[in-house]
Amino acid sequence: MERFIPILSLLIAAIAVFVGPAISVYIAKRQIRASSEIANEQIRMTLKASSKQITAPMRQAWINCLRNLLAEISSSALHYYVAGFEERTDREYQRLTLIQSKIQLMLNPKEDDHKRLEALISQMISALEYKTGPRNEFQEIHPQVIALSRAILKREWDVVKDPIPFSGATKSD
Repeated sequence: MERFIPILSLLIAAIAVFVGPAISVYIAKRQIRASSEIANEQIRMTLKASSKQITAPMRQAWINCLRNLLAEISSSALHYYVAGFEERTDREYQRLTLIQSKIQLMLNPKEDDHKRLEALISQMISALEYKTGPRNEFQEIHPQVIALSRAILKREWDVVKDPIPFSGATKSD
């Protein structure tokens, strides 16, 4: 039995020499992977925050410009409607169609409410033309343009003011 003790000690030492470093390498790889995942998540969050900080002012400028154009077309169309056919000028109508075109270029053709607003504005402008429909058509469409404009502007404002989401949770091993 005493003969086996040195052999057993040698065998345990040999196992420790080979298995110990293998376990250390395994643990190190897991720690590196976990650190990498945490770093990648931090990079994603930083990029998302940076993107929002860059796009939010541009989006706010777009909202302000769209609001101004919608207010101008709404008030100009109402004035044009109230003025009566005798007082209308081609220059006023040309200005309305210019504003309409600017609004069309600012709206997203993939969003349903944007398409609906574009159609309502077109109907509102068409209702101003001499003898092209019932006299009260403008009176029905104008408030719809205002209401839909408000809804779109509110939704877009909510997108701008939403805080940057932060995910404090990280993936575990």
